[in-house]
Amino acid sequence: MVVRGMVLVLAAWMAAPVAGWLLAPPAADAAEVKVALVAPLSGRWARQGQFMKHGAEMAVDEINAQGGIKALGGAKMVLVIADAGDSVEKAVSATQRVLTREKVVAADGSWLSSFTIGATEVAERLQIPWLTFSFADTITERGFKYVFQTSPVSSRLAEQGLDLAIEMAKAQGVSIKKIALVGDNTAASVTYFKPMREKLLAARGIALVVDEVFTPPLPDATAIAQKLKATKPDLMLNASTNFADSVQILQKMKEFGVRVPNVGNGAQFLTPEYLQAVGPEVMFGFMSTAASHPLKGQEELVRRFKERTKEPYMIQDSVSTYAEIWIIKEALEIAKSDDPKKVRDAIASLDLSTGPAAQTLMPNRIRFEQNGRRAGSIPVIVQWQGNEPYAVFPPSGATKSPVWPK
Repeated sequence: MVVRGMVLVLAAWMAAPVAGWLLAPPAADAAEVKVALVAPLSGRWARQGQFMKHGAEMAVDEINAQGGIKALGGAKMVLVIADAGDSVEKAVSATQRVLTREKVVAADGSWLSSFTIGATEVAERLQIPWLTFSFADTITERGFKYVFQTSPVSSRLAEQGLDLAIEMAKAQGVSIKKIALVGDNTAASVTYFKPMREKLLAARGIALVVDEVFTPPLPDATAIAQKLKATKPDLMLNASTNFADSVQILQKMKEFGVRVPNVGNGAQFLTPEYLQAVGPEVMFGFMSTAASHPLKGQEELVRRFKERTKEPYMIQDSVSTYAEIWIIKEALEIAKSDDPKKVRDAIASLDLSTGPAAQTLMPNRIRFEQNGRRAGSIPVIVQWQGNEPYAVFPPSGATKSPVWPK
């Protein structure tokens, strides 16, 4: 009887996980709420992931120092970080792991739009709210309810960046008649170039003289530099998403004596390593469209960032991630719950014009449309001048006046 009883107890104990423990992540400590960050921390896009990590950690530390989530009794926010790696498959796998193994209330990531498209498929299926500053229009064109995009989408970035470049050139007596498109085939780059080819260039009377799209990593930029030298475009729209490829293009342009003003798409062109790789002469005047960048009035934010990270300055990847963590914090306060569904509803209902998130992102308001895009989002045009990239547009937030590179 004793043996039979022990067998029954053991059988019940072994069956218990099947009833729930193995099928659900362990319950979180009631005194904490977990937020996932999925970012590329290895591979070709690791530098961008590092800046994202800086911004997220800074926001979490500030939130906790100010009393945590007050609506949840001062619960501390805990950041759970997952490495998206250097492929869509790795990003999806990392997302699956962190969202199923940890009891997270929301997630943020994954920098490269191709990664984000895959990762958000997982988040939507698991009904975990996801914030991102990835650019691709596709991210918020799928009818998802749990995905929120804080940046202007690629098609808007394309038009804003192009028009500012034309305006700047005109002020210097330069007329833009010929343009080169050079970039990779990742999702944000594809949707950035698409409206250029279809309508934007023709509507402005601009000829497309170079149209080069490659799969990263770029094996050799010689042919690109030769085409640029032969066609002499007035402007180059640069949508290479990783450091090694974009540096190779700039180095080859320098080698072949090609001096073409550049407008990039994204903050990958703004990391300190560019000066070391190609020199200040090549980078001077280089512009890039970004979801965010330190603006006039944000000097204290930048000071705190530099002090804690030892980075020479702050860029989009930290600024936007910092703001997105604060958005999650505000949603938790409204939801008064760590239930992801209630947090999602709170994000969808937000209308913030005060606080760290609203103060960080142009136009200083956080409100989402039904499709998950942030209403009225404005791109920031950033330009290298001297040893640092500065915000030059919109004028209300600019820290430097734009210049046309000669």
